Amino acid sequence: MPAVKSKNRTNVQINRHFIIRVLENPKENPIKNTVLTSANKLSKYLLDDELKIKLFAKVLEGGKDKYTFLIRSRLKIDFCSK
Repeated sequence: MPAVKSKNRTNVQINRHFIIRVLENPKENPIKNTVLTSANKLSKYLLDDELKIKLFAKVLEGGKDKYTFLIRSRLKIDFCSK
């Protein structure tokens, strides 16, 4: 059974070029409790779609290999290039 292509091309670009790691409550949890996730599943952690689009635009347009975002001091998101 062939894979179904995603309708959201931004998520495809993010998943193709970056690995996403999420850590909830970074002040309480150690770094070893990070969770690997995809761009589609990131909306489980980010309930605001505008914020998600803003982060994706910054990652795709920038030239760095690693981006780290700390959102409301409860969520740490790392984008690492492959």
